[in-house]
Amino acid sequence: MKNNLKYCLSFLLSIAIAQGIDDIQTTTIINGLNRPVFVAFEPQTNKMYAVEQTGKIYLIEIPDKKTLFLDLSKKINIGITPDERGLLGMAFDPDFQFNGFFYVSYIDTENYSVISRFQFLKKQGIVDIESEKKLLHFEQPFNNHNGGHLEFHPIDNYLYVSFGDGGSSGDPYGHAQNLNNFFGSILRINPNANGTYSIPPDNPFINNDDIKSEIWAYGLRNAWRFSFDSQNGDIYMGDVGQYLWEEINYLKFGESGANFGWNTMEGNHCYPEPGCNKEGFINPIFEYPSDATYALSLMGIKQSNVSGCSVTGGYIYRGNKIESLYGLYLFSDFCTGKIWAFNPSTSKAKDLTEPLLGSKKYMISSFSQDINNELYIIEFSGKIYQIEAKNE
Repeated sequence: MKNNLKYCLSFLLSIAIAQGIDDIQTTTIINGLNRPVFVAFEPQTNKMYAVEQTGKIYLIEIPDKKTLFLDLSKKINIGITPDERGLLGMAFDPDFQFNGFFYVSYIDTENYSVISRFQFLKKQGIVDIESEKKLLHFEQPFNNHNGGHLEFHPIDNYLYVSFGDGGSSGDPYGHAQNLNNFFGSILRINPNANGTYSIPPDNPFINNDDIKSEIWAYGLRNAWRFSFDSQNGDIYMGDVGQYLWEEINYLKFGESGANFGWNTMEGNHCYPEPGCNKEGFINPIFEYPSDATYALSLMGIKQSNVSGCSVTGGYIYRGNKIESLYGLYLFSDFCTGKIWAFNPSTSKAKDLTEPLLGSKKYMISSFSQDINNELYIIEFSGKIYQIEAKNE
């Protein structure tokens, strides 16, 4: 309890002394979506596509117009009460304008994680639903901690994919420290034109028969979302905690094979009891208390004097429109709707919730970044916001 109080005070202090940011606001792009969890942007054209957990992807056109792009609702598994299954991610191939390929992540009706490639037929203006090629397909033991984010790296152009530890509580099967499965890890693969993939030659565990060669980093509980700094390729990961700590993890571009410690560590702390061997683990660059109640958040009940209970990873801002945000990492918490800007050079965070979204409670399911490196907020109840400078 004393340790928890100490880090709570440290977290609040870091917010209080961070540099002020008061020249930002949000503009609503669209309302009325059904459980949106991500927004993907088409290369070259910057067209916006909203991904709904319930299985549909819409092309979004301003003002407030949506056109169905792909319907996977019959392929996916999702409960009546929102859990962590469903359609979870989308990424366009860097050469989408030429090959029409894009990738999605979902949990199918048999409770398998699926990473699939589809093809958009430009002449016909439709997605070929029969073009699906499954790159990855494996069973999930529970209905939580599915991960499911996927993103192409801006420098090496490989596809990175995250999966959680398989779910339940405390990683009961020790998945995240087991390199013989994909759970609790981020994978790095090279998609091929025929719908298969190869292993990048510099992956950290390549040619080791006892380890999955796709694994690029591991020891994660449930990285809900990761992103790359568009300037230098560094990766930031928002890893959801168990009971006490939410964390932001980081690796420089070119570093790989990192073990972030779960389920021996939760944040900077031994799990579940003090006294573990911390050798070989990579510590987070930031943590905050997991002190809110998830069930109350789902019921829409606002909780006072809490930080959160489920981190939503974001992006380093590299756009040209908001000078005060440049180089800062924006992230949120799903349970409280709070949004922070973290300064990597000072390790301090600033609460941006009020200037961006006001005093109401929001459940932020994701952030997204367009091809101009401008940022967007995806709110689970159905809205997409763009972050802008005031009086733009």
